[in-house]
Amino acid sequence: MKVIRNYFYNMSYQLLVLIAPLITVPYVARVIGPVGAGINAYTNSIVAYFYLVGSLGITLYGNREIAFHRDNLEERSRIFWEVELLQIITIFAAYLAFLVFLHFDHHYRLFFLMQSLSLIAGAIDISWYFMGLEDFKKTTLRNSVVRIITIIMIFTFIHQPSDLWLYIMILSASSLVGNAMLWPYLPKLVKKVPFSSLHIWRHVGPSFILFIPTISMQLYIMVNKTMLKAMVSVQAAGYMDYSDKFINMAMVAVTSLSVVLLPHIANLFANNKLEAVHRSLYRSFQFVTALAIPLMFGMSAIAPKFIVWFLSPKFTTTGILLIIQTPIILLIAWNNTIGRQYLLPVKRVRDYTLSVSIGAGVNIIANYICIKLFSVYGAAVATVITEIFVTGYQIIVVRKNLDLKQMFHDLWKFFVAGGIMGIIVWQVASHLPSHLIWFLIEIALGALIYVVVALLLKTDIFLEALGYLKHKPKKN
Repeated sequence: MKVIRNYFYNMSYQLLVLIAPLITVPYVARVIGPVGAGINAYTNSIVAYFYLVGSLGITLYGNREIAFHRDNLEERSRIFWEVELLQIITIFAAYLAFLVFLHFDHHYRLFFLMQSLSLIAGAIDISWYFMGLEDFKKTTLRNSVVRIITIIMIFTFIHQPSDLWLYIMILSASSLVGNAMLWPYLPKLVKKVPFSSLHIWRHVGPSFILFIPTISMQLYIMVNKTMLKAMVSVQAAGYMDYSDKFINMAMVAVTSLSVVLLPHIANLFANNKLEAVHRSLYRSFQFVTALAIPLMFGMSAIAPKFIVWFLSPKFTTTGILLIIQTPIILLIAWNNTIGRQYLLPVKRVRDYTLSVSIGAGVNIIANYICIKLFSVYGAAVATVITEIFVTGYQIIVVRKNLDLKQMFHDLWKFFVAGGIMGIIVWQVASHLPSHLIWFLIEIALGALIYVVVALLLKTDIFLEALGYLKHKPKKN
């Protein structure tokens, strides 16, 4: 029940994350335009590189270590202070390096300074501690409050293209304020530990091992915008940035489960409950597959008309990019489940590191070749190629430890249901006007068709859900 509760806590926040862009993105896109969107995407990607170096994989490492020592207050308190102090030191060093970069690069200096607030925010980010405790309520409430205030501020202060610097500052400052809001909870959850007894540097090696996959993964998430700006134009980076935003919104449902299950499975593994680890993974894999496939087909069906209506005709290119990228919804669902719910919790960090490192290398090469051949659309093709390599490698390395037949059980049924749904929604969408009500009807129709076809094909996960609803005990 705790996992389910945490999943819904995380999902409730992620739904807010999903709704927030639906409120702000069309407004901001029209106010700052493709050039402003490109400047924001480019400067953010550069600052993110410095953050990645400064974070040193500490967030992922801290989450896992707290989960391993959750039941020992003294030990987890010691780990908290050691890891947090290490995080402050490494982020501070990264910020100094950023200032050196800024001294030599005068272009977009104001925007870079506004983006750098998010780098400072990283130093006081302790969300990893609460995630390790499987306490998602506090992080969810914190994030929700900050997100709502951010939305209000955007509509209040952003009115013209020259407000781009203020828009960036609002987003970055919200991260800083949000991270600070978690600190008042600490006195009840962490003991004071004498500074002289802390061994900060013992965490450098283990966190650095997790730093390699973290930076590799983030590298191929950000590098497309950087390369597009250099090889095509800043507008192209803006088109790609919005396509990535919509893909990330669709990924909310499938990635939320990994966030919740990583500390849960790590704790099971620490207590040598290997059968429970496998059982949890198989159920999770079926669940994310059942969600990712309709998202993939549904988004492809409505993307072109929706993007033009939602962002304005200036962003028609984003609609095409979105169609090209939709396969990564399923691919990321799979490699997120295998990597973050199995390889990391059971300490197979080497395999996880190799998978995303291969992805980073493939992504840079594929981006260069594909952008040369297909311009902005090449970046979307390169992203799909990258995720195929990452997912394929992870499946190969777990094939002897996990039952692949059980993991991919009913896969063809999900594809049939998703394909039928996608074709029908695409046909309906092509004959309906572009309006919010009609888009909502198309989404509802697609969901209904997918569920009905999946039930007719007797997919296990849908039959189990139907059986649970039929026999759910009634409350007195």
